Amino acid sequence: MHAGRTIEEFSDNQPLPRRGFTSIEATEFLHREFPQIPRWTCWWQGWAKSRYVLQKIVDKDCATSGTIGEWSWKRITTSYPTPHYWDGEDYKRREGDRWAGMIEVQGPDVTPFLLFSFLDSSGQVGRTYFASTQDITLLRRFAEALQHHFYPEEKDTILIEVHGGASIALQPEDDERLILPTELQHDIEQQVYSFFENKAVYTRLRVRHRRGFLFVGEPGTGKTMMLRHLIRQSNQRYKPSFFMLTIRRTTDVDDVARLFAHAVKGAPALVILEDMDSLTTQSQITRAALLAQLDGVGSKDGLLIIGTTNNAGEIDPALVHRPSRFDRVWHFPLPNYTLRLKYLAENLGNLDGKCLNWLAEHTDGWSFAYLNELRTTTAILGISRQAGDVTAETAKEAHTLLAAQFNSGRKNHAGQERTTAVGFQPVTA
Repeated sequence: MHAGRTIEEFSDNQPLPRRGFTSIEATEFLHREFPQIPRWTCWWQGWAKSRYVLQKIVDKDCATSGTIGEWSWKRITTSYPTPHYWDGEDYKRREGDRWAGMIEVQGPDVTPFLLFSFLDSSGQVGRTYFASTQDITLLRRFAEALQHHFYPEEKDTILIEVHGGASIALQPEDDERLILPTELQHDIEQQVYSFFENKAVYTRLRVRHRRGFLFVGEPGTGKTMMLRHLIRQSNQRYKPSFFMLTIRRTTDVDDVARLFAHAVKGAPALVILEDMDSLTTQSQITRAALLAQLDGVGSKDGLLIIGTTNNAGEIDPALVHRPSRFDRVWHFPLPNYTLRLKYLAENLGNLDGKCLNWLAEHTDGWSFAYLNELRTTTAILGISRQAGDVTAETAKEAHTLLAAQFNSGRKNHAGQERTTAVGFQPVTA
């Protein structure tokens, strides 16, 4: 095999040079191995949903043949090595298994075809396949059969195609109850729904059908919950595509370009850029390159880009102070007394009003993540000491423990005194 570019195989943190096939090199290999087959279809999955079911054809036992519904397959010997990859996680996970090599696929009332999986030049297995048929309809039928076989319960799952990480599957019915300032929530919802509903209006007014929104706020203030809510509601109403970028040390401008290219093909689409402040500080993306990508995508229709940041002060003003890049910026505040009381009443509703008011008064400055941890710690104390009962005593004891952690956290936990705290670190929204 010819040398590919240096990559981080399997997204670990140690760059290791690997040699994989480009699509041209894979074609040349296949022509040498199977000269009787004149043409091969490069079935590039990218971040498509069918990618995950194609990876699962060869099961965890590395069988040489198998049956999937009305389809069957068997291994074909070639000079290409046939490793089987396991990522160390449960085999039930989407990306638990990856195989390489050649199989022959036989379907109902169709001519058998060959399917080749290999390590590509970017160091990934299971992203690109080659098929010995040019019948795209046949390949689509095969992928749909696999999807139904492996994930019959996920036909309505909302898939977020993540560039730089594993795709995310959301259950459409698991929408969280948001506790945000009413005006903030309604304004955001109106802007998002209007974007997907009114393409014709954009066209009539000769306004580009592209918008950029930015959510700003401290960790745990509800930004990610709002994103999940918008994804579920948008999916239910408009069925757009969903894309997201995971920021890594090796993320570069090409990753951003591919993200937008795929989103354009899937338009209308919602594109998520979490932790915007990290894009140009913790990756290989330069300020100029990011601005060029955002400006370039401005001419493409059907994209709604939503970015988030915990540290607005670290974002380049060129991003947030030019409406053509991010047209609207919303600040997610720490919950005030009214919102804290509402949250606590909904999640610790068996406590009396006096205790709930006390907790709301003594959690000033706490995020929803900390309030959620207050609920969790209260429950843990109740289970361990009161046979599962949540009482005013356990709630106030949990508050004492979390208040010490909260105050220490303001100093980055420097010099924190030893305690017998029960609970977990706050969850970042």
